Amino acid sequence: MKEKKTILVAMKYCTQLDDIVETLKRNNFNLLIANMAKAVTSILDHNHPNLLLADIDLPGQDGLALIRNLRKTYEAPIIMLSQNYDENIVVSALDAGANDVLILPFGRAEHLARIRAALRCGCSGQRGVSGGVFTTGALTIDYDRRLVTSHNKLVHLTPIEFRIITLLTRNAGKVLTHDEIIDDIWGPYNSDNLVLRVNMANIRRKIEVNPAEPQYIVTEVGVGYRVVCE
Repeated sequence: MKEKKTILVAMKYCTQLDDIVETLKRNNFNLLIANMAKAVTSILDHNHPNLLLADIDLPGQDGLALIRNLRKTYEAPIIMLSQNYDENIVVSALDAGANDVLILPFGRAEHLARIRAALRCGCSGQRGVSGGVFTTGALTIDYDRRLVTSHNKLVHLTPIEFRIITLLTRNAGKVLTHDEIIDDIWGPYNSDNLVLRVNMANIRRKIEVNPAEPQYIVTEVGVGYRVVCE
């Protein structure tokens, strides 16, 4: 029997919370509920949910600050919820360590698809990694140990960033389209390039000497990205 996944839902009480809980229960997820930021940290001290679904306006602490603090120790996927679409909010959430951002209200099918996509990433972000070491120039990736070094300095990537750079380097020299990358990392229901652009900007900032003139991951304008082989 397939193991049931556990999701921690962190939202203040509202009818939308009831709808989310009902949907997740009907789809065979175990649930933990927190209505305040303090409850999130308390639950995580004693439980290990497979995914955190958290409102960006969670009472008790700014949602972005909460995610930044959690990312120091919590590696499982995090999906942030927001009542309003604002590109700055989406960018800030992704920069803080969220895997994805959902704007309320949303359809149940999309909700479940985005959760399944995040869960496929797993806690370690290693789906599809079969070992070995990739090197180009001064960039080295040890897939087994999840270690990335650039110019002899250790690079700290988030799980999603590591999955993206793994996908690109496993296909070094080949152009991967935006849709191909998004489909592999987040699933076919996420067609917004913003999430990919933000993560790519973060990766370049961490591995490139000059992110404005990337040496390792180049942009094929209007198409996608390609890792340069040396």
